[in-house]
Formats: sequence, structure tokens, C-alpha cells
Amino acid sequence: MFRRKIKIMIKRFFLLLMPLLVAAGCGHRAEKAQSTKSVLVAEAQSVDGNQIISFPGRAKAVEEINLSFRISGPIAKILVREGDYVKSGDVLAVMDDRDYKTQLSAVQAEYDRIEADAKRVIAMYEEGATTAQNYDLARYGLEQITQKLNNCKNQLKDTKLVSPVSGYVKERVHSTGETVAAGMPVILLSAGNRLEVEINISSRDYARLSSLKDFYCKFDVLQQERIPLTLVSTSKTANANQLYQLRFAVEGNYNRNILTPGMTTVVYAQAKGGSSAAVKVPSSALLNKNGKTVLFLYDDAQKRVLAREVEVKSMLLDGDAVVEGIESGSQVVRSGVRHLLDGQSAVAVRRGSESNVGGLM
Repeated sequence: MFRRKIKIMIKRFFLLLMPLLVAAGCGHRAEKAQSTKSVLVAEAQSVDGNQIISFPGRAKAVEEINLSFRISGPIAKILVREGDYVKSGDVLAVMDDRDYKTQLSAVQAEYDRIEADAKRVIAMYEEGATTAQNYDLARYGLEQITQKLNNCKNQLKDTKLVSPVSGYVKERVHSTGETVAAGMPVILLSAGNRLEVEINISSRDYARLSSLKDFYCKFDVLQQERIPLTLVSTSKTANANQLYQLRFAVEGNYNRNILTPGMTTVVYAQAKGGSSAAVKVPSSALLNKNGKTVLFLYDDAQKRVLAREVEVKSMLLDGDAVVEGIESGSQVVRSGVRHLLDGQSAVAVRRGSESNVGGLM
């Protein structure tokens, strides 16, 4: 009985003590969260009416052709690799021809027999030794076996897949040893000597397409040489990802042996007529929070940071972002924004004093 009373007293003690411990812990966290932070700030700068924006793209051939065998059977060997340049008339792949050779030999023997019989009947008819009906049957039989023999010869010839045009091998759809049906694509060929570049843009960029000009692209293999582009088509509707497709003709003289279909590139354009409300801030100042883009302004009078929602208009090549929602000249926290709270006390650190920015660097 005595032990039971002791247990009850201990339990009551902890029940009374728990709220105090929780309150103390919350107070400690609140104090920690609201502790003064050292923040590195930068000034939001106004932007002029023109910015260079970029989009990822991919090179494509103006014309692409699916090449296939006219007959069915197992592929004996594919003679080209992806990226190879081929000329018109080159053999790209061969099919196992053993069955077709056997068939041709049998039909050839049958042809020789029927041809000999037909010649004998025709000679007899010319001498008046047989009827016109036998003559017609002999000629008809010879015509039928001749057609069958030619078909067998063509099938044997079709065991070789020959390129009808010059171009680049974009894709080997099937491999050696696989059995393919007649007409099934085996090799995808990029024909012609001209390239196009395709990009996908957002609905926001699509809406301002008329304000974009001076398109060009750069490839790593050409040491970032600037290659001019001409816009040739735009999709009228968005795809499943709500993106619009743009196609450009690649202009100027470039090495077609180096630039091949499938290569990735970056397309650049000049965006003119920017909004007067737009300012430039470091992209490191932006924070995605609950599906919205926010940044923190530094209030020098109150020594606090204040969260502000902004709209990103574009990303610049120097790593900055063009946004709307704050004024030019605003002091923006440029790093460590994930650790900040709206209204938190802070001390600004200018460039040149960045050695220890509140542990945020």
C-alpha cells in the first residue's frame, strides 16, 4: 500500500512539472528563432529594357527517314553506328540470307525445267505439231515462273538495307540478331545538310514572344561559337507539360561534320521592352515557400528582415534574377534565406565584411 502511494505521488509530480518543462522549451526555441542574425545584403537594381534570356534546346535534322527491310527475317549485321555519316547507296545493314538463297536455287531449277518445256512446245506449235491451247499454256507457264524467279532475286537483293540518301545515322532501332518484319524501322536516318533547333518555352515566354529578338545558339563542341537562328515555326497549342515548341533554322556556315542531330545546345534571345517595375536581384536571394517565390528585405530602421512575395520574370546569364514586387534600391538578403523568419531581428553585413555572416554562409 505504501509503495502504491509513492508511485501515485511521483506521477502527480511529473504531471505538474510537464507544463513547466514544455513552456521552458518553447520559450527557448522562440528565443533561439528570434535571435539576431547577421545577414549579407545587396541592393535591388533597376534593369533596362533589354535582357538576354536562355532556353535549353536540341539540334534536329530538317528531314528524318525511317529505313526498313522490304522482307522479314533475322538481322545478320548492322554495319553503321549512331552518328555515322553515310552516302546514298551505302549498305547499312544485312539480313540473314540463307533461306532466300535456298529458295532462289529451288525456283531457278524449276524455271530451267519449265523454260525447256516451253521452248519445246513453242517450236512444235511453229511447225504445226501441237495445238494453240498447248502453245498458250506453255507461254503462260513460262511467264509465271519468270515472275516468281524475279521475285526471289529481288528478295535476295533486299536482304541488304541500302541508304537512299546521304545523311547521319540518328538511331539504330534494332540490333544484330533481332528478327524484324517487312517495313519495321531498323535505322533512323537524318537526311540533308541543314539542321534545325527545337526548344520548349513556358506560356509566360510564349505570351511575350513578339518582344524576343536576335535568337542565336551555342554548342560546346564549337567552343561556344555564336550561331544565328531564324524562327521558322511555333506551336499553336501547349503540350501536356504546358510548354510551346519553337523551331529555328540554323543559319551561317558551320561544320556539318561536327554538328549532328541530337546534340544539345543553348538558345539565347534578347528580351526587349521590360517592365519598369522589374528589378534585378541575386538568384540566391529567392526562396520557394508553399509554391510561392519570396525573398527577405532588410529594414535598416527597425533592424529586421521582412518577407516579400515576388514574381520571377526571367533568369539572367550572370546568375541574377529579374523580379517584380519590390522597388529598386531595396536592401535584399542575398544568402542564407532558408534560416530566416519574417520579422526576425537582423544586422546587415556589407561586402568586404563577409567572413562570418551569422553562420549563414
